[in-house]
Amino acid sequence: MPAERRFDIPGLHLAARVWGNRGGCRVLASHGWLDNAGSFDLLAPRLPQCEIVALDAAGHGFSGSRSPDAEYNLWQDAGDLLDVQDALGWQRCTLLGHSRGAAISMLFAGAFPERVDKLVLVEGGLPLTGEAEDAPRNLARALQDRRMLHDRQGRVFPERGRAIAERAQGFTKVTEAAAEILARRSLREVPGGFQWHADQRLKGASALRFTADHARAFARHVKVPVLFVFAEDSPFSSRPLYRETTALFPDAELVTLPGGHHFHLEGAEAAIAARIAEFLARTP
Repeated sequence: MPAERRFDIPGLHLAARVWGNRGGCRVLASHGWLDNAGSFDLLAPRLPQCEIVALDAAGHGFSGSRSPDAEYNLWQDAGDLLDVQDALGWQRCTLLGHSRGAAISMLFAGAFPERVDKLVLVEGGLPLTGEAEDAPRNLARALQDRRMLHDRQGRVFPERGRAIAERAQGFTKVTEAAAEILARRSLREVPGGFQWHADQRLKGASALRFTADHARAFARHVKVPVLFVFAEDSPFSSRPLYRETTALFPDAELVTLPGGHHFHLEGAEAAIAARIAEFLARTP
């Protein structure tokens, strides 16, 4: 059975779900946008050779929210990974990320290549990029969103089942079974019904986006082997930068498996775990 762990880092507490035993391959896992550590509930038990610490990112799951004057940028989450790695006493480890968590993991590996053994990126790995000329417009939108979302609370559903169904049909659609797994850490009973717990500021526009050249620069600084695992129905397949994926990294392998964006929670977890286990077993 997994264990729960808490990390108190400067200005924030982060919750985590831990699988495996000490002494295994050390893995620090990061979930996607508006998900939580439960994102790895089906995948992690299939990697018994690993000690997997899956975080609830700031503003998600059982973790705390950032301070009122702070924002939710990818580089802040990368900084949280550094703090957690130090708290664990891990000088190096493998990073596993899904979607937004994959982008965070890649940025960390590019910034701190000496702290990473291998990189496993599931349905992601490159940040969503923007054009430099769009920066003024993006900043204006982000500042307006920040005002609008300040102190806003999520919608309250009168019935738990309706909350689950709403999540299943959300921006990133999932099966109701997958939504039920995510609900274990993020759905709260509140006066009047049930509410998904996530800092509403996460829904605001980013004040600053990396350009494609920024993303390429981080990729070139990743010095370790990288495994990309994409779904056949991936929303990233049409993005131009993702067509360069394996060429951007010095040592990268790409695997495509049946399914959609949350295929690691929707029946593909055994196939994904098998590919990851094979990758981790290889000598660097």
